[in-house]
Amino acid sequence: MSHTVSHLYEFGSFSLDPVQRLLLRQGRPVSVTPKAFDLLVLMVENNGQLLVKEKLMDALWPRVSVEEGNLAVTVSHLRKILGDDRGKHIYIETVSKQGYRFVAQVVEGQEVPLESIDLHPKHVEEEPAAMTPIVYAALPSMLAGWKWMAGPAIALAGLLAMTGWWLASRHVATASANGRPIKSLAVLPFAMIGGAGSDEYLGLGTADALITRLSNTGKILVRPTSAIEKYRSSSISAEGAGKEQQVDAIIDGRIQREGNRVRMTVQMVRVADGAQLWAQAFDEEFTNIFSLEDEVSERVAHSIRLQLNNKEEKRFTKRPTENQEAYSAFVKGRYYWNKRTNEGMMKGLEYFREAIRMDPNFAEAYEGVADSYAALGLYAAIPPQEAFPAARDAANKALRMNEDLADAHATLGLIDFYYDWNGPAAQNEFQRAFDVNPNYAMAHSWNAENLAAMGRFPEALVEARRAVEEDPLSLSVNSNAGWTFCLAGHYEEAIQTLNKAIDIDPSFPRTHFRLGDVYETRGLYDQAITEFTHAVQLSGGDVYYTAGLGHAYAMAGRTREAREILVTLLNKSAHQYVPAFAMAMIYAGLRENGQALNWLEKSSADHSTSMAYVKVDPTLNGLRSDPRFGELLQRVKF
Repeated sequence: MSHTVSHLYEFGSFSLDPVQRLLLRQGRPVSVTPKAFDLLVLMVENNGQLLVKEKLMDALWPRVSVEEGNLAVTVSHLRKILGDDRGKHIYIETVSKQGYRFVAQVVEGQEVPLESIDLHPKHVEEEPAAMTPIVYAALPSMLAGWKWMAGPAIALAGLLAMTGWWLASRHVATASANGRPIKSLAVLPFAMIGGAGSDEYLGLGTADALITRLSNTGKILVRPTSAIEKYRSSSISAEGAGKEQQVDAIIDGRIQREGNRVRMTVQMVRVADGAQLWAQAFDEEFTNIFSLEDEVSERVAHSIRLQLNNKEEKRFTKRPTENQEAYSAFVKGRYYWNKRTNEGMMKGLEYFREAIRMDPNFAEAYEGVADSYAALGLYAAIPPQEAFPAARDAANKALRMNEDLADAHATLGLIDFYYDWNGPAAQNEFQRAFDVNPNYAMAHSWNAENLAAMGRFPEALVEARRAVEEDPLSLSVNSNAGWTFCLAGHYEEAIQTLNKAIDIDPSFPRTHFRLGDVYETRGLYDQAITEFTHAVQLSGGDVYYTAGLGHAYAMAGRTREAREILVTLLNKSAHQYVPAFAMAMIYAGLRENGQALNWLEKSSADHSTSMAYVKVDPTLNGLRSDPRFGELLQRVKF
């Protein structure tokens, strides 16, 4: 018996079959998200008729209260699929303040054998039957509101609706992990299958794009790219990575590029039992990589049943640029930026600038420039007077183009904190970042340090603990939390947090440095010297970590070693940037207060990032009774 494609509607170069859920363009399947497909069926079967917004929303989102913006976004997505030009709508007409009308001529076509259709080019692998028909759950309200079909067709649609509703209900129960909804997830770097070396950035870049989109909804906790980057070369299973990241679900994918086509296979795995919640393959031209990212992100949002208001929906569906070459440069920039090395930051900066040259209105590329300069300034790779003004300029440009960039607000907060020493202004920017992404772990971590620098320790502790909860394996988040706990006098919690980070990765120098700070503050100089020495060795001689070791030597009475380090740093400052604060620390440890204050004055003039902590930094305690120190404090707005 031949399988047929029944109820085929034809319009333009398209053919639509509502029963088999197929949209064909010139005989080849086109990938359509479930909501967009439902909308197209409604419009085609009621072509020429005005479909008012309220009834469309009732049909597409039954028993769910949604804002009108959700419908507008779905219409916009469908127009892109059909190729409707802006201002010239060949298929879908907007009737101002009322609704929409399908205006293309629709012809009910002949039945076509299913075997004659090539199912490979676009939407190759669909999820199991239980995954798709969120669609059909909408049909009962459609039938109640409109009379579109007659006789047997209505009975068939009703049967499909009831079947689809039952299947969709089964899917929700399964995907929510025994009744618990998916509240947290991690997106692993997509594995490149047989790709060329030039494609190595694509796997992490795709994951990074999905992480950004999902995080910006503010509706689900998503582990940041810095947390999952390590899985790029790991053989750990998706379930194992999920348990390590302490999330409810994992998104795992593979990308295969053949010539000018890209095939992307994606799955969502429930961490609790390793069950595959759904799997799907997408196939596109490489030049249309945006469509792949759109489809995957919408599929994820659909599966975890995100409920977005108008503003959130716009953020979720907004593409950063329509220029494919600019986007490719941006993804490469993010790839190198995420290496978190000075060399990686500099290379990332080059790619971000290249993206801006290709698209001067690419807000996220300006954000990348801002992030790069801020990080390079924070790690003393370039002088703060060069780094932070450039970072601020780029962040402000990004926000003029798109005010909903959490990273750009967080970067401005970082600049206010570390460069301007303006705690309240920094807190305002961090809050604006949280308005976009409430689960932004690194911004909570910076805000904790900012609050601690102002002496607002109870609030700082709350923020530090929240950051660790949101990104428990982040070495930076744990290091910052340890420092915050130290400043607040919670030494045992600081030691426990920092030792946990060392267990995760003993080669991360900043964790050892902060543990040295804690030991030194408690007067445990031998342990402090051990940790500072580890930090210096692991970092390849970082000047700030070296200064910390010099200060510890001085406090321990080992003045010869302290002075040797001081001479080394002074000599090094003749040919590379060395923060003046580094010398001030060692002189303070040697109790040569005059020299220490002279170098603090220079540090203030240089806008050194370390001056942000001048109010609470325990290494400066021996200077606080000096009137010159009081004058310095007045320049810091903490």
